[in-house]
Amino acid sequence: MSPGLDRTAVFVDAGYLFASGSRALTPTGDKLQRSQLHLDHEAVLKLLLGLVTELTGLPLLRVYWYDGASVGPNAAHIALAYRPNLKLRLGQVDDRGQQQGVDALLIADLATLAKNHACADALVLTGDDDIRPGVEQAQEHGVRVHLLGIPPARENQAAALVQAADSVREFTKDELRSFLSLAPKRPSAG
Repeated sequence: MSPGLDRTAVFVDAGYLFASGSRALTPTGDKLQRSQLHLDHEAVLKLLLGLVTELTGLPLLRVYWYDGASVGPNAAHIALAYRPNLKLRLGQVDDRGQQQGVDALLIADLATLAKNHACADALVLTGDDDIRPGVEQAQEHGVRVHLLGIPPARENQAAALVQAADSVREFTKDELRSFLSLAPKRPSAG
């Protein structure tokens, strides 16, 4: 047995976190721009580390944070990149604001870690069915995949992805509010 098998890797799809998180925070379920939200990175990472212990009881390998960038990393990306035990992986954002290549990065990392026996468990925060092939590849190499979701996950996670996961854990509304909130409104000039 490889020494890495007793570890848990965490995979965070930031696009999912912001889009589904904003819908959960607004009474009308509207998707907000990131500038309208405040993400407390320290709090979300603390929650994720707690879930590693709760769901697997294994030590952390590292957190992989996936996001898109149109012209390189922003200030939040740079701050994340300097955190210990966190690997920032950036795809592109196209002219319409859509992420490109982020899912492929997540799938490749999940499959590579599984193939190399670098982890026994993976916590994956996403809702996109495009991730399912990576989940299934990891499982073929013996990795247990725990899908994390933003409430109401039944509305923002693909059914086939949920079915493929070994376990599913939805954040509570209080857990979500512990790390994601509406940004304070700026006073208008004039």
